[in-house]
Amino acid sequence: MAAELRGLRARADEDFLSPPGVKLSGRHQLDVAELGLRVAVTRSRYPNRDDGVDQYAVTLTRSRLDERPADGEVRMVLEAAFGASAGEAIERAGGGPLVRMFRVPAGDPHPGG
Repeated sequence: MAAELRGLRARADEDFLSPPGVKLSGRHQLDVAELGLRVAVTRSRYPNRDDGVDQYAVTLTRSRLDERPADGEVRMVLEAAFGASAGEAIERAGGGPLVRMFRVPAGDPHPGG
């Protein structure tokens, strides 16, 4: 699971540093079967301009959309994908009652080695 989440982050990094000419569907999304979660990660500047803050946008939902992801599951996903930067994640409002969204500062592109 951790390797898959790091791969998801790596794809977001690749597309941020060298945007593809054609966007591939599902490239920034992963179903984590062990947790029953769907995770989406993109990287961009916020606001979207050169002096914006380089960060990741992370969205977590249950694959079945039956309830909100629990705090422990969210923490596990963020730590696996972002290493120490997970502690700097800020939850965003909105997204509805079944969606959890976070902004995570972009930092070390290879967390945990």
